[in-house]
Amino acid sequence: MRETENGRDGQQRQHPYLVGAAGREKIKQLMSLGKPRQAILEFSSDNGLEIPAAQTIYRLLDSLDHTRWSIHNSVLEATVLAAQAQIQNSNMTMEERARLLNNIKPYLTIRNLQHLPLMLIAKNPTLITPDIRDMIRSDPDLYNSCAIKIKQELWRHDEMLFRQSMLPLILDYINNEQLADMSREISGNRARESARDHRNNSAFNEIALAVDGDIRLYMLTLGIIREELVKTNSPSLGVLRMDLVSAMYNNNAIDIIRDDICSPVARLLDLSVVKQAMDETRVQEIQGYFDGIDSDVVPFSEISLIFSSPYTRHLFARYILCTLEEIAPNAEVSTRYDDLSLPGAIITIGLSAFATIKDDLQKFPSLDRRISREFYQTMIEFIRASQRRDQSVGVHDQHQSGNGRSRPHRAGSFSVSAAALASVSEESGLCPMAGDIAILSELELARQVLYAYLLKRVASLDLGMLNVWLPELGRMVPVFLGISGEISSDADAGSDSLSAPSVALNLRVFAFEVDAFVQSLVTHVIETKGMATVILNSLPSDIDFDSDSNGEQSCINKIQTPLVQFLNQVARIRHCAHEQVIRFLAHCTAVVAAEFSLGSGPGTGSALANKESVICFIHAYTEYAAAHFVVDPPYINSLKHHYRELSQASFEQAFKYRVCQTNCPNASQFLK
Repeated sequence: MRETENGRDGQQRQHPYLVGAAGREKIKQLMSLGKPRQAILEFSSDNGLEIPAAQTIYRLLDSLDHTRWSIHNSVLEATVLAAQAQIQNSNMTMEERARLLNNIKPYLTIRNLQHLPLMLIAKNPTLITPDIRDMIRSDPDLYNSCAIKIKQELWRHDEMLFRQSMLPLILDYINNEQLADMSREISGNRARESARDHRNNSAFNEIALAVDGDIRLYMLTLGIIREELVKTNSPSLGVLRMDLVSAMYNNNAIDIIRDDICSPVARLLDLSVVKQAMDETRVQEIQGYFDGIDSDVVPFSEISLIFSSPYTRHLFARYILCTLEEIAPNAEVSTRYDDLSLPGAIITIGLSAFATIKDDLQKFPSLDRRISREFYQTMIEFIRASQRRDQSVGVHDQHQSGNGRSRPHRAGSFSVSAAALASVSEESGLCPMAGDIAILSELELARQVLYAYLLKRVASLDLGMLNVWLPELGRMVPVFLGISGEISSDADAGSDSLSAPSVALNLRVFAFEVDAFVQSLVTHVIETKGMATVILNSLPSDIDFDSDSNGEQSCINKIQTPLVQFLNQVARIRHCAHEQVIRFLAHCTAVVAAEFSLGSGPGTGSALANKESVICFIHAYTEYAAAHFVVDPPYINSLKHHYRELSQASFEQAFKYRVCQTNCPNASQFLK
């Protein structure tokens, strides 16, 4: 393009655009035609500032030591500002904008000026012509500089370009450890915070911004999510599907809300997840959604994807548990058993998302009859025992809320001994039967309800019920993860980190839920006042930590406390459990440090029976964990963070048992 203007002689002249690569080549050509000095003078005369007394101004600025570069740069800056003001002028007609864009589109290739045409295009993305579209697509830096509205216009004409842009965002979302950590909290205060705050994460906001209410891009995104679920079976994708619906409602994206047949049920679930509350009314509303769907157009894949969110699964597992607690006192005559059907079906449908989408199944899985006929009956018996125990000991769930206010913890957590708290449950004589173990080994729905039950027992300081169930859970974890023959023994362990055994793609949701239970278990121990003290007081006092070999005969293996044994079993196959062991030890260290700050003389009311033994246990367990528990390399930094927190919590009074690089040869690899 050439620009026409009046010269000094009144005749119109055309000046070339001397910008970009073409401009550089033109200047080289001019310089090669004659003497360089003469060529520069002629070039300055033809292309200089055509304003009255320009040469006089040049001489003045030269005398003030202004370089020609600084002069021309200032002129360029002023011109750019004027151009920006013109582009922002809302009074320009569409025709004027198109003409202006046609004039300045060569600037797309100039890094310092490309923002001018991009500003104009962002105000009216439909102005993009095929040649401009090709220019942007062929230049990654230029593409990355485009506003989201420009990218969306490009994506509407190029599905492959959209996939190339969206897929990395979704993979970042899947691999975001902060989001995974949030979704692993099954119940309690952290679960409530996570359900409320998780979609403020930048990884999600980028995806929602890319879709931005466009129905075509929204549907393409759902397709990519389904494809990635088949490749990864990541529970995060169910969360993403739910959160996208919520974002569309928040942005009032009418077209998407109308055309996404699953948006009503996703909205109902989302409102409950955010509030972490599920009741009969909401269950009936969800049932009403299913009743209103035409059986010929049921979106099986999309519904299973929505129900696959861990937030949904954990919420309904707690609802089933609460319903069983209401049934338990009058189980023989209760009429509420039917209320368990839909929540159980929703969890089962969500757990089948991988198979449903992968094989394009056109029906939902049915509930295993053993759940209602056998497992729920077993749980009712345990719930009854728990209710009797709570009345006997006089404690309540510290995380349970009623009428919006936290229930009081009536019994002082330091006034009840570990033996007393454990014996009340253990003396009930209840224990899991072979049929219960078989059901739990096969059905994740049963495990979900049990996880919710055991976490509630932690909040009630019921160490005894943990002692009943954790040994069985520890033994069955490798079985339902399909890795029972791949667990490293102590003889294989050394100072180098061990790799976690691989879990089959179709079983990865089960592995995630094991991680979720272990993390939530440790969280509840930390958040429940006095629970760590109860556990530490249950440790044997006659173990000689000084002669610990840290190998097969390690004193840690001799500790029969079920919680410690359970953590040992799971941390040998799951990286998350390794992190949670160190997190648990950091909390125990803080408990001991608080005891030392109170003093240890008569009348100080120390809650720990033997502080010195606990210090030795923490040191020995840290070294044992560093030597024998698996490490997942992508999450090594998170693990190191927990080890550093443990080291920082350790106090001077621990002396040679203080967790630090000097005292811990095995753990030192994670303290660097």
